[in-house]
Amino acid sequence: MGKGLNEPIVFVHGYAGGFWSFFSMIHKLKKRRFISNRIIITVSHKGIIKIRNKKIAKDSGIQIIFRNDKQSVEQQAIWLGEIFSKLKADYSIKQLDIIAHSMGAVSALYLLTNLKIKNLPKIKKMVMLGAPFADVEPGADSARVENIQLSGEGIPLRQTNRYKLLKKGSKNLDDDIEIFNIIGDSDSGFSDGKVSISSAKSLRYLLENIGYYREKIVRNRKVNHRRLHEDNNIFKQIIDFLLN
Repeated sequence: MGKGLNEPIVFVHGYAGGFWSFFSMIHKLKKRRFISNRIIITVSHKGIIKIRNKKIAKDSGIQIIFRNDKQSVEQQAIWLGEIFSKLKADYSIKQLDIIAHSMGAVSALYLLTNLKIKNLPKIKKMVMLGAPFADVEPGADSARVENIQLSGEGIPLRQTNRYKLLKKGSKNLDDDIEIFNIIGDSDSGFSDGKVSISSAKSLRYLLENIGYYREKIVRNRKVNHRRLHEDNNIFKQIIDFLLN
């Protein structure tokens, strides 16, 4: 059995995600006693925030579910900011870790870099899973994977306005934040089936000012984009990152 974590973990699903997106991971965390309970926070289509099971502890798993699961990165970031502010003001949550998948990771980073919201909890650690940071449409659920070309320094040759804003706002990140970027490779070096390796790797250029950045490419045909939060080996690496 594991030891409890020292701060709540917030789980942010990706485009068209929902309750089941992190169900398996949260179940494993609770079964192994890394978290004490599951808190569900829903955001309605109108942006109304509801918190179920309000006994939030320092080792709770907080699952955020957007009822409008196809909203923009910018709108999701606003909702995340409202949730985080509420957690600090109403529940005295001073520190958080974040595990975010796909577009959810882009939204979380956009919040921290571009929305100047006062009195947010301190974000200590973030885990990004298959995140399309350089994509034109990070939420597009299409068969076509955006082919992002990087320079030798890992910089996208063509940058979206959103990517430029992420870069410009990166100075707003705490310099002691720790970020673990997990990238899927299920088709021999190009993508995880939805997000290109190069788009996910472009995160490194955005984070030149932080103290700790770790990157892992998971090469496994069976671990595609939708299974990044289900795989046991990835789960073990996430636990190792959060505990150390």
